[in-house]
Amino acid sequence: MSEIRTIICEPALARYRLPAWQALAARPGISLHLAYSSDGQVPNVDPTGIDGNFTPARKISQRPELFWHPGYLSALDRSADVVILNWNVRFLENLLCIRKARRKNMGVVFFGHGVSKNDSPNRRRLRNFFGRRADCILVYSASVRDVLISEGFDPARVFVAPNSVDQTNIQAARRDWVARPRDLDAFRKQNDLHQPSPSLPFPGPVLIFCARLDPLRRLDLLFEALPAIAQSYPGVQLLIVGGGEDEQRLRELAGKLNLLEPANAGSARVRFLGPVYEEKNLAPWFLSSDLMVFPSHMGLSVLHAMGYGVPVLTCNNPARHGPEYDVIRPGHNGDVYEDGSIPDLAAKVIALLSDRNKLKAMSAEALHTATQQYSIASMVDGFEAAIRFAAARRGK
Repeated sequence: MSEIRTIICEPALARYRLPAWQALAARPGISLHLAYSSDGQVPNVDPTGIDGNFTPARKISQRPELFWHPGYLSALDRSADVVILNWNVRFLENLLCIRKARRKNMGVVFFGHGVSKNDSPNRRRLRNFFGRRADCILVYSASVRDVLISEGFDPARVFVAPNSVDQTNIQAARRDWVARPRDLDAFRKQNDLHQPSPSLPFPGPVLIFCARLDPLRRLDLLFEALPAIAQSYPGVQLLIVGGGEDEQRLRELAGKLNLLEPANAGSARVRFLGPVYEEKNLAPWFLSSDLMVFPSHMGLSVLHAMGYGVPVLTCNNPARHGPEYDVIRPGHNGDVYEDGSIPDLAAKVIALLSDRNKLKAMSAEALHTATQQYSIASMVDGFEAAIRFAAARRGK
């Protein structure tokens, strides 16, 4: 069979997504053209290693927020077998793209979250209206697939491409530091991590948060929980890696709670490390951490942490998260706490830190999750399956 000529229409070309498109373009039997725009939130990168073309989008309306992507329609002037459209009801060109694709005998795939954090019955009806006009649907998570099937979608037409991050640099940095235990110990000593102190009965544990500082992520809940955690684990430290709009408010809150001073026998400490971009510089912080705590609105950072073998604790409300919530398997590679409950957040952190053998097993499972179950290869498998299904349905 000749190559399946595939067009993907994406609102942006994010750095974290480029490895997936490169891997898909390298799959035997598939040729790929990426038509991308700019969503105003994620900066674009150059389409290195793929056939990509940028065209600007136009915001038609602010409320409701509606967009027009002329580049998607012009991309369909190419000869192709399958087009993958972004499954977003705010993209006004989608219906015209479907019609144009059908006239040109192209298979149609809709790719997207399949749910919205601000969902409504009308939005779901409109999204599903578009979805049923595609040959198949491609979503990020198995749980969303189950929801779509419950809403009447044919199970054979709903595919999953688990949202993933490229682990290449993460694993290279992890292996490099693990192979140099003396250097890692020196890093920990230099940065006062896991170090004995005359005022502490044992070295305090280390928690980490690594992502953009956004109010929706509710780090204030974790700050409020730290004094209770310190009662069981004096000297506990929280590392904050990242910057963002919520940083000043969080610094002020940490100051009010006396969390900015060095930890002693009865206190906790929050340390703002700022953004750290180079993986080789980020690795020793993760490798010195016992647990990643992501109070709410968790994203792909969960797989970043797990790539270093760091289990993740987050809230138990799926509506507070994107598809990455499916990554967490409580008791295996992380855990969940009662959404919004400071006492339960503190209790779950204490319980996880109290069973070191279980935490070690969770660390191994977290690493397996990131490198095997949510690998770029697994994500590309989902895309390839959907593409081949849509190609086979052309003209039917």
